[in-house]
Amino acid sequence: MRAASTDVTRRGVRRVLWLTLALNLAVSVGKVAVGLLSGSLAMVADGYHSLVDGANNVLGLIVAAYAFAPPDRGHPYGHRKFETAATAVIGVALLSLAYGVLEGALGRARHPELPLIGALNWTVMAATMAVNVFVSRYEDREGRRLRSAFLVADASHTRADLLVSVGVVASFAAAKAGLAWADPAVAVAIAAVIAVQAVRILVSAFHVLTDRAALDAERVEALARAVPGVRGIGGVRTRGRGDAVWVDLTVRLDGAMTLRDAHDVADRIEESLGAAHPEIVDVVVHLEPAD
Repeated sequence: MRAASTDVTRRGVRRVLWLTLALNLAVSVGKVAVGLLSGSLAMVADGYHSLVDGANNVLGLIVAAYAFAPPDRGHPYGHRKFETAATAVIGVALLSLAYGVLEGALGRARHPELPLIGALNWTVMAATMAVNVFVSRYEDREGRRLRSAFLVADASHTRADLLVSVGVVASFAAAKAGLAWADPAVAVAIAAVIAVQAVRILVSAFHVLTDRAALDAERVEALARAVPGVRGIGGVRTRGRGDAVWVDLTVRLDGAMTLRDAHDVADRIEESLGAAHPEIVDVVVHLEPAD
């Protein structure tokens, strides 16, 4: 029953992600095309920035399709690092994109040129901002309904992106006022936003790939030590990411305890850790005699 419920949730999440991916790509293409036609670097940069949302959608689809696949002979520890690999690739691509936007903006700054802002620019920006509002509300509503932390987080990110679009609209007004520096300045700011997001993505992937501790060891030890029968705890190790954590630890028990009783204690430790941290997907308990 739980597996069927999980499958329904995944299908719902994929449906939301495919729709928002299509909308984000349409928004990106519209801003880039009109930005190039009018010579607005800020608008082009915002179009590229919209690809960040599209990249998040692609990452979500990869997670839904592959990362939650059960372990197999080729991947006995599961497929969660498919998400990490995709995250690293997206981070590098975004960093490269930020460099391209920055290079273009600095070139425009050396040779100032006013973009030709017309009704089409205003219309496209208004339409894309309306799409962002719809996407953020839709993802947030569906994320809460489907209990998908990924969708809720992506909705929050999309709402924050509206501030970038507001900056682009401000650059249009500045261009109309004859301020040639405003367009490349906004483009540089957007490049910085993309670069910061790329670095955060890469750092997150780096921590997962290098097996950085995912939970506080003292917290894990305290939870395990509270289980009746435990004489001591040592060698607590954790790895993974926010939504998927692996734990292994050494537990010292009464040396005269039967194998079945010792196994029961290990089961209670797993239950205690799982109740306190639902993100834990696996616990390995190494049993040793305390005497």
